[in-house]
Amino acid sequence: MLRRIVVGENERVLVTRKRRFADILEPGEYWLFGLGVDLVPYNVRDLAFSGDWADTIANRRRDVAERCFTVVETTEAQVAVVYLDGKLWRLVRPSTRAMFWKAAVNVTFELIDVRAQPEVPAGMLAGLARLGRDTCAGFAVFAAIDEGKRALVYLDGRLLRELGPGVYGFWSAVATPRIDILETRRQTVEVPGQEILTKDKVTVRVNISAVYEIVDVAAARAGVGDVTGYLYRALQIAVRQSLARRTLEEVLAEKTDIDEAVSAEVRREMEAYGVCVGGIALKDIILPGDIRDILNQVVTAEKQAQANLIRRREETAATRSLLNTAKLMEDNPLLLRLKELETLEKVADKVEKITVVGGLNALLERTVTLRTE
Repeated sequence: MLRRIVVGENERVLVTRKRRFADILEPGEYWLFGLGVDLVPYNVRDLAFSGDWADTIANRRRDVAERCFTVVETTEAQVAVVYLDGKLWRLVRPSTRAMFWKAAVNVTFELIDVRAQPEVPAGMLAGLARLGRDTCAGFAVFAAIDEGKRALVYLDGRLLRELGPGVYGFWSAVATPRIDILETRRQTVEVPGQEILTKDKVTVRVNISAVYEIVDVAAARAGVGDVTGYLYRALQIAVRQSLARRTLEEVLAEKTDIDEAVSAEVRREMEAYGVCVGGIALKDIILPGDIRDILNQVVTAEKQAQANLIRRREETAATRSLLNTAKLMEDNPLLLRLKELETLEKVADKVEKITVVGGLNALLERTVTLRTE
């Protein structure tokens, strides 16, 4: 039987004879003769070719594969990036063969050894972002690092490198990358309500505040799992040890010294893990109610004693001054007469009229009549 076959511009026809692959017909008109011929049409707008005959064509009919397809084959350590007319289109997994029709669009690809190049090239990040994270899932992981932060990249559990601010991607098709982001700006940790027993067996409650920043992210991540939690516990232990060696009176009197002692111990410990600790302060020292009442009574008694002492000193000084004045007046009658005139002047200021009988001497020595009108 003679059959006429017309293949359109966007069509291809796979021909088999007696259930064996024969050829692929490209656009044009054909006449086929013989029995047992089967035809399978394909629309090349669906670029990916798959089916029962894909492996046969790729392995046994290289001539047909090269003429009709772009064949992409990856090893177990490779990922293929496929482009349509120069634009990133899709990704092909390791140990995979993919075949794409050679049609109106130009299909090209790039093979990437993801073991030798674990990081996604910077020029490819925008194209992968257009594909979407769902499409790239299983191929790569991405991270955006903000200013004031740093990141550590681990590949199969081993540290690869440190990342600064920016956008990054790492292939996950073969290895397992992990990206840990750490805050490098100054942070504050608060340790509230720590109950501590002083040397003289008094329980006090203190609030602690500290400022810190991570200066070596690799050392911080390798040394401790949680920097804030570790610093929290270090402050607790250091303050307990510091206050337990002091009496309550020393704690209240030497608050600044206690802060310095705590700071020195904590800083030495945290520097080994790449953490710089700034100011450390005992914000509050809270006493039990009965101890607070007793201290208030002690302070009141001390202040009263100080006030009495000052009062006695002033009285003594005033008495001594009067005694000195009396001695001067005894030895100098004229000074006594001036003191009398000074007193008379003060009295005169408080009355409206003064009547003097017998002259000034009588006023000063014998008779003084004061009458207000």
